[in-house]
Amino acid sequence: MTKTLDQAIDEIVADIGRLEAEIRDRKKTVNTLCSVAGREAMFVLDAAEITVPTQFRPDQFYGQALATAVRTILEARKQQNLGAATVKEIFEALTGGGYQFNTKNDEVAIASLRNSLSKNTVTFHKLPNGRFGLLSWYPNAKPVKASAANNGSSVEEGGEENTSTAETTAEA
Repeated sequence: MTKTLDQAIDEIVADIGRLEAEIRDRKKTVNTLCSVAGREAMFVLDAAEITVPTQFRPDQFYGQALATAVRTILEARKQQNLGAATVKEIFEALTGGGYQFNTKNDEVAIASLRNSLSKNTVTFHKLPNGRFGLLSWYPNAKPVKASAANNGSSVEEGGEENTSTAETTAEA
């Protein structure tokens, strides 16, 4: 039951993020129209609202390494004051941005993503609530030793896990 509640919460939080993005876009549009009409802007927008994309281009992560794409997503979330993300939120941002998983289906891809994030302890940090952030955000966090985190599975150079290896691990 907790899993379904967590999924419902994650979906609602994702919806809120999308709605907030739409509101920011509309505020920017109104301010632009006011400027064209010679009127004063109606909305004051933070620097983060102006400079950080609220969604990613559909091809933004195509062909990128997994860790690079996830780092981009997490950095954008931090600039939007959203912070750490669930695996599902990261997965949706990745696939929405054109990242291709080498897996049979989304469930296997999500398991592969979770494994990759958990094993790349040099870059990512799993919080007690299950969300992931960048290790650099938590200077007092004790990093997990790489040998314990990897426990013998295949991680390519640069902390990139081979998703085809993760697929077989996730299916087993």
